[in-house]
Amino acid sequence: MSEAKLTQGVEFLAEQGLNLFAVLPCETLPDNVSQTLLAEDIPLKDNRSLVLIGHGGRRLWQALTAFGMQTADPVDHFSLVMTRRFVDEFLDSPPVLMLYPAGYTIPLQQLGALAGWHHPSPLGLGINENYGVWFAYRVAFLTTLSLPATPNPQTLSPCDTCRDKPCLSACPAQAVQGVGQFRVSACVDFRLQAQSVCQDRCLSRLACPVAPEHRYELAQLHYHYTHSLASIRRYDRQ
Repeated sequence: MSEAKLTQGVEFLAEQGLNLFAVLPCETLPDNVSQTLLAEDIPLKDNRSLVLIGHGGRRLWQALTAFGMQTADPVDHFSLVMTRRFVDEFLDSPPVLMLYPAGYTIPLQQLGALAGWHHPSPLGLGINENYGVWFAYRVAFLTTLSLPATPNPQTLSPCDTCRDKPCLSACPAQAVQGVGQFRVSACVDFRLQAQSVCQDRCLSRLACPVAPEHRYELAQLHYHYTHSLASIRRYDRQ
C-alpha cells in the first residue's frame, strides 16, 4: 500500500462525509489510554496503528440519505460499510479489529484530543476548530499496518475567543455552566420532562456561534437527539 493510495482512501471517506481521519501509532499512545484499552482485552501489542474516523458538518447525513436508512442503526451501519470499503480497497485488506462501534468501551474523547480534533467546551462535548460542535466520532479500529501518523495541529479553542458565550444562557435546564462544569443530571432530568423543548434538539448547541454553516439539518438533529433520548429513557427505567 502506497501513501498515494492511502490519500485516495482518505478522500473516498471524505466524499461519504467521513471527513475526519487520524492515525495514532499504538506504541505512542499515552499510558492512561493504553491501560484503558488493555482493560478491555484489546490486543494493542498485536497491532501497529489505531485509526480514528469521524464526521464534521452535514455531508455524512446527505451521503447516508442517498445510501438509504437500511438498518435499525443506519449511521453506524453506513459508517462501518464505508470503512470496510476503505480497508479493502485502499489498504489492501489487512487484518483489522473494529473497536467502535463494535462493543468495546474506548476513550473516544481522549483519542480525539490526541488527534487534535477538539478542545473542551461548556456543552460537555468537544469543539472542533473547523466544525465547531457539529462533529462526531464514527469508527475506530486497529490494524497491523504501520500507517503514517497524523500530525496533531496545535490550535486554539474557539471558546477562548467567544465573548458572549450564548450557549450558557440558551440552556433552559441551566446545565451548561462553563468548560468542565456541564451538569449531566440537570440536562437528563430536563430532557425527560413531558413536552420538554430539549427532546429532539439541544438549544445550547444550536446557540453556539462557531461554524454555523456546518450546523446539522433539522432531520439529522431530530434523528440523533431522538435516539439519545430513547437511550436515556431505557437507562432511567433500569
